[in-house]
Amino acid sequence: MQNQAFNQDSADIDLGVKYTKNDWSEITINDRKSAAGNGSASGHASVLSAHNIDYWVKVSGGCCKSADKQILTNISAVFKQGMSAIMGPTGSGKSSFLDVLAGRKDPAGVRGHLLLDGKPVPENFKCMVGYVVQDDVVMGTLTVRENFSFSAALRLPSSVSTGERNERVRQVIKDLGLTRCADTKVGNEFIRGVSGGERKRCNIGMELIISPPVLFLDEPTTGLDANTANTVLMFLRKLSRKGRTIIFSIHQPRFSIYRLFDNLLLLSQGVTVYHGPAREALDFFKTQGFICQEHNNPPDFFLDVINGDLRALADDDQTVDDDLETEPVSQHDMLVEGFKKSQWNQRLRSEAEAISNEFESNRCNKGDKHEKIEYATSFGRQVGVLAWRSVRNLIRNPETAGITIGSSLLFSIIISAIFWQLGGSTDRDVKDREGVLFFLIMNQMFFNMSAVEIFINERKLFMHENMSGFYRVSSYFIVKLIFDIIPLRMVPAIITSCIVYFSVDLRPGADNFFLFMLCLFMTCLTAACLCFLLSSLIRVFSVAQLTLALSYVLMMLFGGFLIQFDSIGDWLSWLQYLSIFKYGMTALYIIEFKDRQFCNGTTCFDGNLSLAQSDMDFESTWDFWQNYVALAGLSVVFLILCYIQLRRMKKTT
Repeated sequence: MQNQAFNQDSADIDLGVKYTKNDWSEITINDRKSAAGNGSASGHASVLSAHNIDYWVKVSGGCCKSADKQILTNISAVFKQGMSAIMGPTGSGKSSFLDVLAGRKDPAGVRGHLLLDGKPVPENFKCMVGYVVQDDVVMGTLTVRENFSFSAALRLPSSVSTGERNERVRQVIKDLGLTRCADTKVGNEFIRGVSGGERKRCNIGMELIISPPVLFLDEPTTGLDANTANTVLMFLRKLSRKGRTIIFSIHQPRFSIYRLFDNLLLLSQGVTVYHGPAREALDFFKTQGFICQEHNNPPDFFLDVINGDLRALADDDQTVDDDLETEPVSQHDMLVEGFKKSQWNQRLRSEAEAISNEFESNRCNKGDKHEKIEYATSFGRQVGVLAWRSVRNLIRNPETAGITIGSSLLFSIIISAIFWQLGGSTDRDVKDREGVLFFLIMNQMFFNMSAVEIFINERKLFMHENMSGFYRVSSYFIVKLIFDIIPLRMVPAIITSCIVYFSVDLRPGADNFFLFMLCLFMTCLTAACLCFLLSSLIRVFSVAQLTLALSYVLMMLFGGFLIQFDSIGDWLSWLQYLSIFKYGMTALYIIEFKDRQFCNGTTCFDGNLSLAQSDMDFESTWDFWQNYVALAGLSVVFLILCYIQLRRMKKTT
């Protein structure tokens, strides 16, 4: 693009479009007419203002110390109806400032104040605004309509009827231009779904369901081709002309996108370089002695100047060649000082002070605050809606359940084939029975390693939905447990018990069979709860899986099967009480061998001898049931720690 495109009466743009300085005014006039036709004149949109915002974060200082690092410094800004873009070089604080505006940063690190329509933003401000994250966070196994219905069911008050919610969903689909693909699955790594642009609009639609006063978007063009990015931004502009305040961060857009912006905030090293109308940004840089050359894209020009790479602004190839060895010199300080003295800063300060003064004058009034934002729906409704989504997700994405159940079935068949109808009259037969019990417990533990991904795969989805006020942590936690434990932990334990118990000829009796099944399920459940805890603590799947495998190996080592407990030193023997393997093996041994005689003709073997050799003395009924109590206790502890971690996660971004 060229500077003349903004300053001459007419100029051809070398991208197949024509642009004149009147284009900005024509777009604004036409869109205002459109807004008026829709009953949303520009004066009715929400105004979000930031006053002297500082933002600090804790960074590691070495030697177990931390230090405060300032990310944003004394930023003031006013955002009105229209499209307001936040731009700047990498690391300039764009996303951080966007998160501060949206109430998604820890308040402990933020100084200054935010006002919405002249009033302090309410508690849980993030729940009343729309926030579209950079990465897509929609359930890929659901259709576009189903995702919108999920958002409407949780974020619209219970007083809104089903018909009204459906009409809201239908209207958002129509406004987004998604009618053609409304009943198409969004798609994931296993399911082919909608296109990238349609997926991005689906993310936007999830937020528009509640008609937010302000819509935030973090890098809305990331991962999109030029044409799709342009389509998305054109749609956002259309929304802004219907009375919405739209604020987004973006990195070096092309000119056809840049010309859609109403306002521009340029940041450098967390400080304001320019804030004002986007069409006047080139005029500001011109006052600082920087003129955008012909065919140069203004956003590229801004970043080149801020970064000090003036070689990109050279008039001819010879100058470029002569300056190849010249290192870029930062223009940060000069631009910051230039903006402070400019008319654009004076205009900004006047607007911000007017809003601040109005707030101060109304501070004593009862209506000087917005109402506190609460969850729109009850705990029970949240559980019901989340359960509905989980059922559909399980049906349409059966790979995990299928692999887990199929693996248990295959393992059971193999065990049955190897140990078919065991005897018990010799030491060898008894050792074979012990081997069966060992492999069954090992199977219940290691086949649960798939549970370690339960919160890793959905971390971004959970974080976004919880921070946006879709549901409580407790609602999500309970539903995830139910729909993981029943199909993936209980069903495999039942299948394994029914196949192995009778084919191997374990101890007869219905009571022994059901105690055996309960032991396999409790072992499986406890191992899964450990997986849940690691999944909530560790972000990387491979690291969580390695940590889990190491934990299982240590539990096996201190489980009493590979080494006698009295052979372990006192300083290590306490680890046996944390071993899932120990409790599961002890319970199965007691079920199988306690007071049982294995006879074959004249040869007999006393099962109590096997218990004694394995250091599993049985003197009372409690010696048996304490293993189930210990497994239940470990499960509860793991789940409580997991829940605490999930609650901690929602305070971070």
